[in-house]
Amino acid sequence: MDHISREAAYFANRLKELNEGKLAPTPDTVIEENVFFLRIMADHAKFIGHLLDPSERKLVAQAREFSHDFDQLVFQAMDLHSMRPQSETKPLLSQFLDENKVSVTSLRDFKKTARELIEACRIKSNIHPLLADHTFREAERFLEIIDLFEASLKKT
Repeated sequence: MDHISREAAYFANRLKELNEGKLAPTPDTVIEENVFFLRIMADHAKFIGHLLDPSERKLVAQAREFSHDFDQLVFQAMDLHSMRPQSETKPLLSQFLDENKVSVTSLRDFKKTARELIEACRIKSNIHPLLADHTFREAERFLEIIDLFEASLKKT
């Protein structure tokens, strides 16, 4: 429930910002949105691991590894957030985005493979194909947001 309510609150806040004409991200926004999405990605890895049949050992282990990696990224992002305004420099934000992009790309690819295996009924899990597709699309969206943030850093 917490995961879904955080997503709804994020969406409502983003709509409010867009209605107020806030289109360009601030350095603070870059950090805050990454904290939000990194936590979402960590949640996804956790529940994917829990919804797979234990006999899918390799996939369960990969999901746990992603869960741990994204928990660490969340902590790093929170540390960066607490170091503001020093952490809002272009070099630090750019490095932060680069690191996140690599990790999210790996997770996205894992989710894509899992989605395809679920749709083909080739793995044992309690994951509905629509849920698998949803988690994949959220990783894709996070990568789009990272690209937008990188582009905005290059403009300033």
